[in-house]
Amino acid sequence: MLQIFLFSFLTSVQIITLGYLFHLIFIDKHVINRNIFFYGLLGFIFAGFLGVFLNFFTSLNRYVNDLFFVLPLIIFFIFYYDKEIIKKVFFSSLIVSIFFTITISFDNHYTPDAGSYHLPFISVLNENKIIIGLSNLHYRFGHISIFQYISAFYNNHLFGDNGISIPLGLVYCFFVGYLIIEILNHQKNKFLYIFTFIILSFVLFRMNRCSDLGNDGPANIFFFFLIIESLKKYLPIYKVKITSILSVFIFLNKITLLLAFFIPIYFLLKNLRFNFLINKTNIFSLIFLMLFLLKNFLVSGCFAFPIEKSCYQKVFWFNDNNKYNAKYVRAENEAWTKGWPDQIEPKKNHFEYISDLGWIDIWKANHGKIIIKKISPFIIFILLIIIILCFFNRRDSYFKDSDDINIDNQMYYYLTIICLIGSMLWFFKFPVFRYGYSYFISFFGLIISALLKNFTIFNNLEKLKKSLIVVFIILFCGVFLKNLNRIISNYKGQTVVTIWPRIYTDEIQPVFRNSKLLFYKNDKNTCYFSKSPCTHLLEFNLDDLNLKELNTYKIFYFN
Repeated sequence: MLQIFLFSFLTSVQIITLGYLFHLIFIDKHVINRNIFFYGLLGFIFAGFLGVFLNFFTSLNRYVNDLFFVLPLIIFFIFYYDKEIIKKVFFSSLIVSIFFTITISFDNHYTPDAGSYHLPFISVLNENKIIIGLSNLHYRFGHISIFQYISAFYNNHLFGDNGISIPLGLVYCFFVGYLIIEILNHQKNKFLYIFTFIILSFVLFRMNRCSDLGNDGPANIFFFFLIIESLKKYLPIYKVKITSILSVFIFLNKITLLLAFFIPIYFLLKNLRFNFLINKTNIFSLIFLMLFLLKNFLVSGCFAFPIEKSCYQKVFWFNDNNKYNAKYVRAENEAWTKGWPDQIEPKKNHFEYISDLGWIDIWKANHGKIIIKKISPFIIFILLIIIILCFFNRRDSYFKDSDDINIDNQMYYYLTIICLIGSMLWFFKFPVFRYGYSYFISFFGLIISALLKNFTIFNNLEKLKKSLIVVFIILFCGVFLKNLNRIISNYKGQTVVTIWPRIYTDEIQPVFRNSKLLFYKNDKNTCYFSKSPCTHLLEFNLDDLNLKELNTYKIFYFN
């Protein structure tokens, strides 16, 4: 566990430094944010951009990753040295590393998606520059998250393969730290104070283990981050910059959260000026988006796989020869999220199942209950807080104009509508909890915050803060005890003690044709982190699969 603590401390220092440099160079060198974890979260964005950009030209091998790790620190100490920033980074990273160690140690349960395509894609990045047509080996490689690029960066000579597990846990720890500091800083912004507390409560209840995050956790975390930053009282142009880069990063994490784009659009339409539209941050965001869409196109023939309208079928690596083409995958994904496997015989096919609303009853009886089970402790906790406030404090009114001058009422209603539409989109198109819980949790938080902001207790936030400290202690004790119990149980229950999360697979086998290695395969549906490229999907005729090498680029395609 000491190794986990040390590695997470060093990574925390590096990511926060990276985000600080990114903010100075690409966003605004004059705005100094008091929340050091704000820079940590921005660091993930810049790391993702660098990962995508470099992979067009090279693999993210350990030598490249060594340079990525040390270069930001060197640049900071040579050109941007700041003693106060160093103190904040060091102290914050120390606290984060303790929290991270408790969160990730002996958390050996990885979801099937991680073993199926998250980890195999990371191994592809570590060993290869971009492989054209890679989605022909596994269709899920066509809609990979930007976060795999970030994880791949931390497989260096110091951390080894275990480094790929660090970013996922750190993004959670950074966000918890960000929320706590936001609550401590907002002495006058009552609405934001309440909303931030609600989000913090949800994160601690629902996202307190590394295995709870997966690919979807960071996307939802950054959506919460976007909503909070949108509600702050910034200069209009700064708000455009922050929301633009956050919305792009959210989309590159999870396409289902694409409504995030409507937030910077609101600020742009409200301030129709040249410098609001054309500036370093927006140009960076546009380049970032275009690079990722180009990567998608090269991998699958689609700019946003599996959306058929984004595909260009004339490129020879586009897959239209077996059931894992864009049309089939879109229908399969939607059907599975709506409970297709839970049908009673005779079963409809994917297209028939999603053609009407008959799936709702099946979904309610199964996944609907799972969602209620997942969020009910959080809902009960918030309702208890509301009951206590109602019992001890009078309320002036529910929806009267607030004296909280830091909240833009128009923006509040706009965000509420976006989150409501997002919640409806989530339910009717992809109703799996992890695909869009930030929509309906944000909607819930915005409504509750509007109801509570006029409670008299919020007239003195300093006094309220003392009460909330007790609540924080209880929540953190609950999270600590839950993870401690998991650590003890996993330590006692396994023959081989694995402190780091499991990333390795059982034995894989090479697949040859005409004495030429095509790829590796695993018969257990989970390649995990292994030799690349690896797939368990062999539901195609191997004779139809071709591998062409153009200069140093590999291209997989079907006849």
